[in-house]
Amino acid sequence: MTGTLLTAGDEVDVVVTSVKPFGLFVESDTGVHGLVRGGGAAVGATVRVRVIEFDAAESRFHATLVD
Repeated sequence: MTGTLLTAGDEVDVVVTSVKPFGLFVESDTGVHGLVRGGGAAVGATVRVRVIEFDAAESRFHATLVD
């Protein structure tokens, strides 16, 4: 992983910025925002996720929680 570029399969630690009924909005330490479907964590918590898809044009990603 170089800079803010992520690829499918990357595992990264992120901070939960918002909790919604459908999932978690998160932010990586490099400032990239993402969505984790489902999951349960509080705002401010650090969680480990696996990137499913990264949109370089929008600088955002979709991910799942890592057990």
